[in-house]
Amino acid sequence: MKRPGGSIRDWSERFEGEQVPLLARLVDAPSCSREASDVEVAATILDGEATRLGLSIERVPDPEGRYADHRVYATEAASGDARALALVGHVDTVFPRSAGFFGFRRDGDDAFGPGVLDMKSGLTSIFTALSTLEDLASFPVRVIVVSDEEVGSPSSRALYDRLAPHVSAALVFEHGRAGDAIVTARKGTAAFGIRATGRAAHAGLAHADGVNAIAALAALVGRVEALTDYARGVTYNVGLIEGGTSTNTVPEHASCRVDGRFARPEDGAELERALEEVVATPLEGRLAAATFALEGGVNRPSMPATDANRALLARYAPHAAAAGLGSGEAPLQGGGSDANLLAAQGVPCVDGLGPAGSGAHQTSERCSLASLQARTVALAGFLADVARSPLP
Repeated sequence: MKRPGGSIRDWSERFEGEQVPLLARLVDAPSCSREASDVEVAATILDGEATRLGLSIERVPDPEGRYADHRVYATEAASGDARALALVGHVDTVFPRSAGFFGFRRDGDDAFGPGVLDMKSGLTSIFTALSTLEDLASFPVRVIVVSDEEVGSPSSRALYDRLAPHVSAALVFEHGRAGDAIVTARKGTAAFGIRATGRAAHAGLAHADGVNAIAALAALVGRVEALTDYARGVTYNVGLIEGGTSTNTVPEHASCRVDGRFARPEDGAELERALEEVVATPLEGRLAAATFALEGGVNRPSMPATDANRALLARYAPHAAAAGLGSGEAPLQGGGSDANLLAAQGVPCVDGLGPAGSGAHQTSERCSLASLQARTVALAGFLADVARSPLP
């Protein structure tokens, strides 16, 4: 069977000779979101690939200097405000240097290392597939690579807002789902912090004078968790909690972090409102003297499975099937991605186009190289198709 850019043998040689070495270089470059200088080194590798393909490079700094520069790589046909297809990924990972998880390792079909699945492999698919197009310069496409996706895209959100009016459709290369199913819908996400303030006292000499902030927060946690409504697809999860100074001190301060998820766009504001109400409602008894402060809110809107998303899936699916992959629609995904940000601006999006694997966000992170090659072949076929017959 022929593939865009040559035969199966040609593809195998390209994959082993070019794509796998690129993946190894990227994985060998640590790139925790909060360690900007490391992320910059990894992004520079992509700059080299973009230069090799003749793409322009726009570097977009974080105004607050927290994260490495984001990148927008564009063909000549996508210069300025031209409407173009977007291929979207992130170069940052969740692993700080202190995690001690370094380096690319291969064992047969399996590749291991920080970011090998989430999502440096997806980035290699983008650049390798683009390299197969005969007249890349005349094909309107932008590659958007951000440096803060793993922390909720606080800096790159403005970049997506700027580019969205000039994007015809977006393909996002987060790792693949079961059965190679293609993502058309994702829940929205929210992140909150709650700080409880009580009154400190000596636990032995003046216990009755104190107001225990940890006890107050523990009482509040039950109320927060009770807001979860599975029927509506709304969840609250208190995932981190801390407080106190010593065992013989009634703690004055305690805090927790809360993760929120919601399926319907209209439930984002309600998720915030309900939590605000719980935090504002006094506790009972002695704990009524404790006070609470709430921060945070929705950081990614939900991504419903729109007709436009499904039409894009229908255009991509035959190329996935031709590459030996599944091509069905994935169920609603509980996790958010940068697809949510573009979809909220009316851009048709599909996601989960990276390879199969396991252990994302774990030191056992692994991706299947056979799956990665098939995903790249599928993308190359899709790009060649769109080059001949552009998207609406």
